[in-house]
Amino acid sequence: MQKVDHKIFIIVAVLMLAGAVFSFTLPVFLEMRRHLSEYHFLERYILFGSVGFLIMILLANLNPDKWFNKIGWIIFVISGILVLILPFLPESIAPIINGAKRWIKIGPFKFAPVEFFKIGVIFFLSWSFTRKIKKTHHLKEDIKQFLPHLIFLGLFWILIVFMLSDLGQVFVMISLFILMLLAAGGKLKTFGIMVLAGISIIIPAILFAPYRFKRIKDWLYTASSNFLPQPIVDGSSANYGQVIQSMNAIHHGGIFGTGLGNGIFKLGFLSDVHTDFVLAGIAEETGIIGIGLITFLIGYLIYRIFKIAFRSEKKEYQLFALGVGSLIAIQFIINGLGVTSLIPIKGLTVPFLSYGGSSLMALCTAIGMVLMISKRAKYIKE
Repeated sequence: MQKVDHKIFIIVAVLMLAGAVFSFTLPVFLEMRRHLSEYHFLERYILFGSVGFLIMILLANLNPDKWFNKIGWIIFVISGILVLILPFLPESIAPIINGAKRWIKIGPFKFAPVEFFKIGVIFFLSWSFTRKIKKTHHLKEDIKQFLPHLIFLGLFWILIVFMLSDLGQVFVMISLFILMLLAAGGKLKTFGIMVLAGISIIIPAILFAPYRFKRIKDWLYTASSNFLPQPIVDGSSANYGQVIQSMNAIHHGGIFGTGLGNGIFKLGFLSDVHTDFVLAGIAEETGIIGIGLITFLIGYLIYRIFKIAFRSEKKEYQLFALGVGSLIAIQFIINGLGVTSLIPIKGLTVPFLSYGGSSLMALCTAIGMVLMISKRAKYIKE
């Protein structure tokens, strides 16, 4: 059995160190407004990060042949049950925050089951596709293979969209479904069918939710005002200020940034600067150089995970590592495009950098499972 990929440990540790630093420097206005300690978000990031890192180390040292499936099923079943019951829990346990029930409250802490459910879905697809998806010669046979998976997970996705008001997470899971299906041997033609299936969920979710429709209008106004002489949507009543301030923050940072702690747009202009708009806050304080370094580290982490996928002899391990690497890539790209107004903001975290205990611990769990299976990957001298 090979040793774990220690470079992944180092990359994740550096990213989490950066996440801790920016959890201290960015949310200062929010801490002042809520009369919180100046170390409030830093302390919580360190707490969740430490627990997540310990989980990652623990999982990395387990035997994948004995523990991979057991842990994967535990994550999938428990998180799936929590997602199903979450809309029906009392507000004392599942508070409504920003008009949606997405968190379960335990004492002073909250966690979002859907963050762990994404990891569970990646495991379920890797387990099931390995056993059910075979290369076929006819599209009809291909559809018969993946349709039960789509119907089963589609029920969860519909619940998450319409009951938990979390379209962004469903978009990520549909993207993972498509990528993992193609990697498992599905036909390229199925890509179009999956896109249509995704659209069939996303369009009604937008049309029947006024705030989502308004978000699209806001994005259209912002994008058109940046790239066209005349905006294509009347923005007189559009609330597009956050994305505008995000781009202002990026522009203000320039090449070298204003320096850690010296950002201006975090002082009330960007209300979610430590979560949804963390890349804008980082860009202002560290400039293009800082964002470039972050992008390099994220890219190198994805490369190392994909390397494990390509070297793994078991197809189940290949698909799981591919799914985890794709998850990190999709969330980073979608958030980056959102803060620069190229697409509407989806409310997705930046892996390891955005403040959020659930996302952090779920990602550490996923990385720990990837490191676990890295011991079964073929060794190639680098």
